[in-house]
Amino acid sequence: MNFNNTLPVILSLIPLVFGAVWKLSNGKFTTHKSMGLVAIVVLAGGLVYMQSAFESEASMLLLASAILLSAFCAIISQDNTQEALATHASIMIVLGLSVGVLLNQVIVSRVFLCGLLGFIATSLNRKQHNTYRTKIIFLHISLAIIFSLGSAFVEETLQMFSGLFLAMTFLPLAPFHLPFVGTIKDAKGSLSSFWIIVWLIIGLAELNRIYSGLTTEMLFILSLLALISAVYASLAALGQRFNSLFVASATVAHVALIWGLLEVFPGFHKWGISFGITLAFVMGGISLAFSFIQKRYGWKTLGILPGLASPMPRLGVAMVFLVSFALFLPLFPIFSGLIDMPTIVNSNIEIGRISFLFLLVWLGGGWYFIQMLHQTAFGEARSDVPYSDLRLTEFVAVSALLLGAAYSGMIH
Repeated sequence: MNFNNTLPVILSLIPLVFGAVWKLSNGKFTTHKSMGLVAIVVLAGGLVYMQSAFESEASMLLLASAILLSAFCAIISQDNTQEALATHASIMIVLGLSVGVLLNQVIVSRVFLCGLLGFIATSLNRKQHNTYRTKIIFLHISLAIIFSLGSAFVEETLQMFSGLFLAMTFLPLAPFHLPFVGTIKDAKGSLSSFWIIVWLIIGLAELNRIYSGLTTEMLFILSLLALISAVYASLAALGQRFNSLFVASATVAHVALIWGLLEVFPGFHKWGISFGITLAFVMGGISLAFSFIQKRYGWKTLGILPGLASPMPRLGVAMVFLVSFALFLPLFPIFSGLIDMPTIVNSNIEIGRISFLFLLVWLGGGWYFIQMLHQTAFGEARSDVPYSDLRLTEFVAVSALLLGAAYSGMIH
C-alpha cells in the first residue's frame, strides 16, 4: 500500500483511537477537549496536504472539511460535565469513522462505513429496543451493513442498487428515514447536531458516487418518493413538539429537494453538494442552539420557554439568523442549478411536479420555522426561570456553522 492510500487510513484512525480509549477509561475534561481539538487540527492539516500533494477528489475533501468543522463546534461548546466526557468519546469515534468513509478507497471505505453503521446500532436507546419501530431500525441498519460490504464485491448493477439504498438512508428519504430520526432523537447535547451534519455528508458522498449511473426511470421514481417524503415530513414538523424530532422532520423535508431536483438539474456535484452542506450546517446549527437550552433547563418541548431573545440576546440573534437562513434554503439549489443548467431543457421533465415540490418545502418550512421561532425567541419570558445567555464558546460554535452555511450556499 503506497503513501497515498496509507495517509487517509492514518488520519481516520487518529480520532477513532482517541474515542475508543476514552470510551473505555475516564479522564480529565480539559485533556479530552484539548486532545480532541488537536486531532481536528491534525486532520485539517492532512486534508490540506492531500489537496496539494495528491489528486484527491475535491468534493470528498470538501465534505470531510464540513465534518471537521462540525466536530470542532461540537467540542468547543461542551461544558465540564460527566456527560461531556462520553460525548467527546462519541464525537471522536464518529469523526474517525466518517472521515474514513470519505477519504479512503472503496473497500477500506466500506469497512469504515460498516463500523459507522455498527456504532449507530449500538448507540440506539437500550430502553426502546423492544419497540416495533426500533426493530425496523435495526433491520434497516443490518441491511445497510450487508449492502455496504457486498457493494465492494458484486457486479455493477448490484453496486448501483446497494449505493442507492445507502444514499436514501443517509440522505433520509421516507420511508428510509427511520434510522436518521431515531439517531437524532437518542443523541444527547451537541452530539445531535454533529450527527445531523455527519449523516447528510455521508449521504451526499454516497449519492455523488452513484449519480452518473441513475437512469431516467430511477430519477422519475425518486422524484415521486421525494414528493411523498416532503409532504410527510412537513406535516410531521408542523405537529412535532419535541425539538429534536422537529429538527429531524424539517431536515427530511428539505432533503427531499435534493432528490426531486436530480431530474431537473444535471451535474449533482456542482449544485447538490454545496446545497447539502448548507442544509446540514443550518439544521445542525438549530439543533446545537436547542441543545444549549436543554443543557441549562432540561427543555425538550417547543413552547415551554418562550421569549428567550430578551433575557438571552446572543441566543436570540443566533436563532433569528438560523431561521432566516432556513426560510430561504430552497432557493439555493434552484439558483445554483440554473446557473449550470444547459440551454436546452429536457421537455420530458415534469416542471409542474418539481414546482409543487419546491413550493411545498418552501411554504411548509416558512410555516413551521416561523412558528418555532415564535414559540422560542419571541413572546413574554417566564419570571420563574433563571436565564443565562450563551457563553462565548457556544456563540462561536453556532456562528461558525452559520458562516459555513453561508460560504457553501452563497460563495462556493
